[in-house]
Amino acid sequence: MCFYCDLWGDGGKWYLNSKNYSRQMYSLRPPSSTPRQVSRGPSGESGPPLTQGDMEKALVDAMEEGPEAYKAAMQRLKDYMERASRGGMIGGYESQVLTLQEAEKVLELASPVALLHCICRQRLLAKEERNEHEYTCMGTGVGMFKWERWPERYKGGVKFLGLEEAKKWTREMNRRGYVQIIMIYGERFVGGICMCDYPACDAIAGRLDFGWHCLKGHYVAIVDEEQCNGCGICAQRCQWGALKFSVTTDKAGIDQFRCFGCGLCETACPRAAISLVERTSIPALKEVW
Repeated sequence: MCFYCDLWGDGGKWYLNSKNYSRQMYSLRPPSSTPRQVSRGPSGESGPPLTQGDMEKALVDAMEEGPEAYKAAMQRLKDYMERASRGGMIGGYESQVLTLQEAEKVLELASPVALLHCICRQRLLAKEERNEHEYTCMGTGVGMFKWERWPERYKGGVKFLGLEEAKKWTREMNRRGYVQIIMIYGERFVGGICMCDYPACDAIAGRLDFGWHCLKGHYVAIVDEEQCNGCGICAQRCQWGALKFSVTTDKAGIDQFRCFGCGLCETACPRAAISLVERTSIPALKEVW
């Protein structure tokens, strides 16, 4: 198990523990305060734990208010990072790779589910997803009931889905070649599933380029060379540089130290020559996250 499972899994995978879908939805506020003051209040005040995204947006807002406001916001961000290093987001990991099958299990726990635009693509590629037919992110859990509080984050609105609709959408995104990545909010809670690809995604780009942000999944891929016919379909889908086609053997080859266990190769193989095994079943990979 990964270290998040040790912290929050209660003996199993942390994202399959129903306790991690119980983030506080609303908070009471004094009659004289505004919702913004509560949601952006200093560390330790009322309201759910702030995410790093919350704090970074607060920094931008504080710049417009003046030097003192910016200084105070910076101190809150430092406090946040200190808390994160103790209680979650260890080593800067704010997300984890899932297989398609695991993503579907998460959806069974993470009601409600809604599609929304991807903020990574907007920031990194200046690509704005304007409607439900373009959305590549999925928000999960009770927090989606209050999406209207942050119109800039949810520009264009959201599209709520039923369970079977959400699973169908996830399978289609997998077919297109997107990696399923679960997002961590409030230091331990499941907040969404992003459909990611390099370099448009903070999670994948952050890990491949800088070694942080995205934790490897619980599985690694292996090739059955008796079944593999060297078609090369799998190699076109790997986002991690873990899979290549060997001219010498005329087979696919997987570097399991680079494999993140997303299963994109496995779901596309027409001969079922690729399978996924638990990372911890391979001694050399047990601590490679």
